[in-house]
Amino acid sequence: MEEGKREIIDLAGRRVVIPEYPERIAAMTGPSYEMVFMLGGHKRIAMTKSGHTTNYPLALLTNPDLANYEGIGANPSSAVNIEDYLKRDVDLVIYYANDNELKKFDAVGIPAVVLTLNTSIFASVEEVMAQSLDEYLDNTTIAVKTLARILADDEAIAEAEAWEAYCREKTQMLSERTRDLPEEKRKTVYWGNTWGENILASYEITNRYYEIWLAGGKLLGPNVGTGNFPEVTREQLFAWDPEIILVDNHGNYPELVIASMYKEDSIYAPLQAVRNKQLHRIPAGVFFLDKGTTTTLMLLWLATIVQPELFADIDIIEEIKYYYREFYEYELTDEQAQKVVEGWYERVGDESNL
Repeated sequence: MEEGKREIIDLAGRRVVIPEYPERIAAMTGPSYEMVFMLGGHKRIAMTKSGHTTNYPLALLTNPDLANYEGIGANPSSAVNIEDYLKRDVDLVIYYANDNELKKFDAVGIPAVVLTLNTSIFASVEEVMAQSLDEYLDNTTIAVKTLARILADDEAIAEAEAWEAYCREKTQMLSERTRDLPEEKRKTVYWGNTWGENILASYEITNRYYEIWLAGGKLLGPNVGTGNFPEVTREQLFAWDPEIILVDNHGNYPELVIASMYKEDSIYAPLQAVRNKQLHRIPAGVFFLDKGTTTTLMLLWLATIVQPELFADIDIIEEIKYYYREFYEYELTDEQAQKVVEGWYERVGDESNL
């Protein structure tokens, strides 16, 4: 191995030779800036995805320098302009699992690592539910733990360990309270609006099934589909008639989707989730709460939505304040924490959220 270099295995199973101590990191995937920042590596970021420097008010509050980072557009299917990275002299890139684009980094000697897990790795709901809680926790914490090793910093490793302990404690609590819930007490949940303004776009059911189960619900969704966001028919959604509908921030205007569905003349007015005012936008903080470091925090929020009586002791405002104080060293006000619950996001430009 060349002096000053070491080898790591990223989440795509690729062996990548990286600097012993990366100092100029390009954090290009959606949650990657959030993870680097939480682990204390913000001074080592040379560039990031442009939307992250403008669209998340809490990210700018926790790190005002973010506004000055150089940013370029990036998404899973876009083509890499390698000059953007060469001229900024980056020594490590966090990128999407796109083989064709990763080869461009290899060709010029810039190490690129994949830290995004494919959450649809299971072929069926039965396979999803066959995993143990420890296996689920290992899968959902591995990205942050791998990044801590990449950063090669004792404080980053200690922070990752503290964060993992928090995730395990909270997730185990959720499991203990909901694992024996009878089927008839599990509220049905549909996760929609994962692209554009189309509530009929969803995730393949295996993608989020375990999380909804932990929160005391039962996920409704397509078993298979084309693309990342398979659609269901309107007839299927009405046949399911979910008790709760989650509206994802992955789309363009989730707040407009909710407002439109609540109108008296909406075609969705007969759905019980609409009648009972049970449409809920996924919260957003430094990044969307259901991705990156904050999936556990999202699960706590979701549990209070799905099983409010079972989780009446959870004050989600206080929990959000604790999380950002503990892991981002930032003291939120009650008002700011409420904005997180409401999906604190400011749209700048038309770039894809992820």
